[in-house]
Amino acid sequence: MAKPHGSVRIGPIGLFTLIIILCLAVLSVLSLTTARAELSVTERQAATTTETYQLETAAQTFVAEVDGALLSGGDALADVLAAYGIASAEADAAADAPVEATADGTAGATADAAASTASDTGEAIEDDTLSGAAASDDTVEVVVCPADDPITVSGTFDGSIVSATFSMESGRTLDVALHLNDDGTYRIEQWKTTTQWMNDGPGENLWLG
Repeated sequence: MAKPHGSVRIGPIGLFTLIIILCLAVLSVLSLTTARAELSVTERQAATTTETYQLETAAQTFVAEVDGALLSGGDALADVLAAYGIASAEADAAADAPVEATADGTAGATADAAASTASDTGEAIEDDTLSGAAASDDTVEVVVCPADDPITVSGTFDGSIVSATFSMESGRTLDVALHLNDDGTYRIEQWKTTTQWMNDGPGENLWLG
């Protein structure tokens, strides 16, 4: 007499348990993927906040030095602007002006003034003791605190308005404009933070399956 073949029977409790295990596995994968996406967003937000505070600190330091220079008077303002690599529009125009010889064969006063201004500016940049400042042709890197993304400063001065742009390689910038009054005070005309969007690849997805 042939023996009946054995078979595995899944009862209602076993089937219900299997469904629960599959649901838990799917939820675990979704939770892990969502956590990774939220971590990436949080890290970006933290980096953005850190960069914003670094730019604000650099700009506030610059404004404080300009304020002190206005109180001191003399050439203090020119020294501060030279330390930050901010060129004067009047000095640039004088430097670009043609040199005309006078009757006694010497260069005109305009050329002498331009040369003297350029020389003073170069010495101010080289001898400046501002912490974290490095001289260059157009901009000066001002490192407010140890960071992988230094802050570069550029701007102009037309005699009444000082414009300075604090930028980072990540694309975040802070534009500051100060209007210098005749009584030795200043007024903030612009204080604007912008971020240049950079496409660094596809964004994070909640489901990577």
